[in-house]
Amino acid sequence: MTSTLLSRQARRRRRSPLPAMLLALVCAGMAPCAAGAGDAVLGADLRLRELTRLAERSNPQARALLLQEAPRFTGSAPYAVQLQFLRLLRRIHSDAGQLGEAYAVDERLIKLASGARDPLHVALASLGRVHKRLNDNDPAAAMALLESLNGQYRELGNPEFEANAEVAYGAIYNTTGQHDRALGHYLRALELVQRNAALWSPREADVRLALARLYVNSDNPAKALETTRAYREARAGQDAIPPRVEALMHFMDGRAYVSLNQLAQAHAAFNRALALARRHELRWIEANVLGNVSDAWLRAQRFVEAERAARAALAPSEEVKDQSIIQMVNANLGFALFGQGRMAEGTVYIDRTTEELRKAGAMLAVSNILAEKSEALERAGLHRQALQTVREREKIQETLSVERRNKAFAALQEQFNAKQRGAQIERLRQENAVKDAELRNRNLRAALASLGALLALVLCGFVYMLYRKSQATGRRLAELNAELAHRSAHDPLTGLFNRRSFVERMREQPAAGAAGVAADCFTLLDIDHFKRINDRYGHAAGDTVLVEVGRRLNEVVRGSDMVLRWGGEEFLVYSQGVSEAQRPLLVQRILNAIAAAPVVLEDGTALAVSATAGAVSLPFGAGPAFGWEQAIALADRALYKGKEAGRNRGFIVEGLEGPQADPSCGATGERELRLHLVLPDMHWQPAQ
Repeated sequence: MTSTLLSRQARRRRRSPLPAMLLALVCAGMAPCAAGAGDAVLGADLRLRELTRLAERSNPQARALLLQEAPRFTGSAPYAVQLQFLRLLRRIHSDAGQLGEAYAVDERLIKLASGARDPLHVALASLGRVHKRLNDNDPAAAMALLESLNGQYRELGNPEFEANAEVAYGAIYNTTGQHDRALGHYLRALELVQRNAALWSPREADVRLALARLYVNSDNPAKALETTRAYREARAGQDAIPPRVEALMHFMDGRAYVSLNQLAQAHAAFNRALALARRHELRWIEANVLGNVSDAWLRAQRFVEAERAARAALAPSEEVKDQSIIQMVNANLGFALFGQGRMAEGTVYIDRTTEELRKAGAMLAVSNILAEKSEALERAGLHRQALQTVREREKIQETLSVERRNKAFAALQEQFNAKQRGAQIERLRQENAVKDAELRNRNLRAALASLGALLALVLCGFVYMLYRKSQATGRRLAELNAELAHRSAHDPLTGLFNRRSFVERMREQPAAGAAGVAADCFTLLDIDHFKRINDRYGHAAGDTVLVEVGRRLNEVVRGSDMVLRWGGEEFLVYSQGVSEAQRPLLVQRILNAIAAAPVVLEDGTALAVSATAGAVSLPFGAGPAFGWEQAIALADRALYKGKEAGRNRGFIVEGLEGPQADPSCGATGERELRLHLVLPDMHWQPAQ
């Protein structure tokens, strides 16, 4: 198992304390105040500055002192003192890897700043919620919250908020595998930090570490090594690099060397990081380094050394109470023992880790560990135990498959129940119509029975009857007209909009706004291998797939979006008000929805279904304006690029390369497309 020390971690804060201006403003707002109170505020500010400097040298010592002296900085202390205390406490927790405690401090900061009507520090603390959602493995929710915060607080024009927002964007894109976008945001954050040296956060070292981690994740370890080396060279002749930063720099060097398969250099870097972590009581870093050292030895099949590193990691990982590190270390220890032929001992650790993951509901991780365990048992010649492990893994995979199938069945059951409710409503309507007819007949018979009465009364009854019939006829005519209008605008099989309704909407649609803002997005989709489904299972199965895909698209898009069947197995999603940052998430959400679960046929056959997409937004580029017809033509080209690249993916057209074409003629075929690849989440990948 491998560990990512800084994955999805909250950005760490810069060393400089809060600006003295904040304290001066608060003291000015308290005037006239007693000289003793002013001295107390000044003393608290100076003490917090001392603890800030101490935290860079010894995080555990600074944390102990800060918590011990907390009553001095809370309660009745001025707002500026409480704010400075909480921001320092948040940094210390984050630097120690105690993310749960750091997020709890974020909530305290939001409450404190809200009470003081301080929007800047509400905004800064709210960015911690973005990182928490990212750590909870929900990048879509993190991006949605970040977009909301950016739109709400961007007008503050504060460089600290802007730099932290750029770092948050980079972390989200790095997590979702969009490394080019992540790199752009990290570089903008680094520029802001270097231009505003007095920022409390993010610190330049933290942005450099984020860049190094990005390069390792994007299979560019040489660039990661260059990043850490450039930081050290830039700091030459200045103050010593803080131990935490230096240890993490060596740790990232070690991970980069492992990616380059230069294990000797990797262990040298890990040893330097380990020495710093132990010397300065950085137990969280120590546990992570030892876990990765064990991974490196396992990669080299040096099982004795892997066991030694894993056992050394047990104590610090238990001390920091980080379950992901504990599970990694126990699994590594088990596989190191397996490699030495000590199968019984290794099984204890493997089974313990498996059980903990099973209790946590991480069944996919359990399946992966069992796969490694079965291979190790087979290599050891324990074929019976290997077979039992394989069968156990197959049961888990079958359970996961059943869960996915149950979700599909639940969706179909809900669809069936909806149809049943519709049929019941129709029966009640027919019964009411029959009762109305009976009532009219009774009225008619009563009128005929009173034939001997006055002729005026008979005529009035006759006119009344004709009036009721006229009303019924008018209602029926209105229903028929509504049904005809619906059929003319919708596809008869899927119930989605058809081309005719889309063209009419485009005629009424105003021109798109300026480039760079929320725009109209056209996403063209084609079901993968649809002809194979028709040929193998019949056209009825193909129709079932088309109906189910249409239903999933309607569920995953917004209420304002338009989903239509473009023709055959092609669908089109038209979305208004989609920003550049939201565009890849929209395409990824559509691909995930289609591949979320197999399509279950009437005979119980489950078909894995995926789609390939091409997307274009209007306005398009900086050249002459494109119309929607040209946009769909470009989307179609991007779709076929996705088919050629292997299907189950999306391409977003971000621009055209080559000589300028005349958009009025639709001449876009001669120019090369500049495409952005969007892949579905691995969790959503359909079975092949």
